[in-house]
Amino acid sequence: MLRISNSIKYNKFYTSSFHTTTARLSSRWKDLELEKKQQFVRNFVGLYKEKHPCSKSNVMYKELSDGMEEHGDTPYVFGILYNELLDVANGKSTSNQKGEGPMGDADFLKLVAK
Repeated sequence: MLRISNSIKYNKFYTSSFHTTTARLSSRWKDLELEKKQQFVRNFVGLYKEKHPCSKSNVMYKELSDGMEEHGDTPYVFGILYNELLDVANGKSTSNQKGEGPMGDADFLKLVAK
């Protein structure tokens, strides 16, 4: 029993010193300030239009984002997209993977890496 206890103490110390050097890629949507949320929305809408110019989603994203400065808010649907991009970038997504589809596109992943 004593050997296991000593081993656990050593592992706890080693693990805690390891975690102090680890950096997260980015914050979750709920932790972002309003200006950063709005900047992400503007960048996402512009990039989506550039990447998928014929998509009907362009109109939807543009309409959703219109007036966010006026109302001092951001549509939460962009929060869902942001968190999914963040999960893909961190390798935690169960639905999307890097390099596959719009949510795995490297240019979209750059939006959350800032």
